Amino acid sequence: MNQIIVHTPQNEISKGYRYYNYFWENFIEYLKSKFDIIEDTYFEHANAMSYSVKLLNDISSSLLLECEMIIENVKTKEFVVLSVSDQLTGAVLNHQHNPLCKKILFSQFDEEVIKKHLGGAINFDKFSPWIYFPSNLFNIDKIFNERKEINEFVDKFCFWGTSIEDRSILKHFNNDYFIGGLPIGTFEDYAKEITKHKVALSIAGRGEFCYRDVENFGLGTPILRFEYTNKMFNPLIPNFHYISVDRPKELIYDRLGEKQHAEMLEKRFLEIKDNKNFLDFISNNARKYYEDNLTMNNSIELTYKILNLNDWE
Repeated sequence: MNQIIVHTPQNEISKGYRYYNYFWENFIEYLKSKFDIIEDTYFEHANAMSYSVKLLNDISSSLLLECEMIIENVKTKEFVVLSVSDQLTGAVLNHQHNPLCKKILFSQFDEEVIKKHLGGAINFDKFSPWIYFPSNLFNIDKIFNERKEINEFVDKFCFWGTSIEDRSILKHFNNDYFIGGLPIGTFEDYAKEITKHKVALSIAGRGEFCYRDVENFGLGTPILRFEYTNKMFNPLIPNFHYISVDRPKELIYDRLGEKQHAEMLEKRFLEIKDNKNFLDFISNNARKYYEDNLTMNNSIELTYKILNLNDWE
């Protein structure tokens, strides 16, 4: 077996912080079936600060966050980077021009932003769209199956979440059509409330992809949003996987939308809210996308494929 080194700073607190922390653990276990692994995966202060990593190639170093991973090939000194950060960090920017860096997976993949940091298209082919994750480990399938038994849904679109102060568009919605606010109790409380409604609103947090998007795909609740600018590896198709509204050119961050932008989303909701066939179509397609790309086992296999790690075996 070829030998690899896996770097990702974790500790007792960070390991249960987000779903992606569990993904790291499961992905490492998967890699153990393919490689002899050296694990550099513990850092006492992982939940509070970055971890300094010096790579074998002796060219570049990294400050890694707990939402990032670097995998090195001991023999060739080639390496790949995986990042669930909402912004491009040193783990990406320090290595993007290193010839031994073979692939960078970035969850919040925005082509224009990446090219801006690269100073053009050079080395852009190293970057790849990837996937996104739910916020934590939940029994999404249980609540999805319960939703299938609901015959009458609340005739509104909804959103509950954190960082409400950063999502100023929420204050512009008409309460005749919209309901939402701060988080509701446990995840199960929140998920059951979401699944009672015809549609869930998708609004960016710190990055455009939001944990709630993935959760709603899995729960079977259709999401309504302005068309994504970020990309996943397998494309999310407007009005196929989600209910889409054309994004106005002036709207860079949908969370900061004004009244006229809120009215665009309301108008789209009113157009489709009584179209059961369309809502079922979106729900079924999103759930299929979730099953194929975002469940633990399938997301691990897809990640391995995107990274071309079979070339290292």
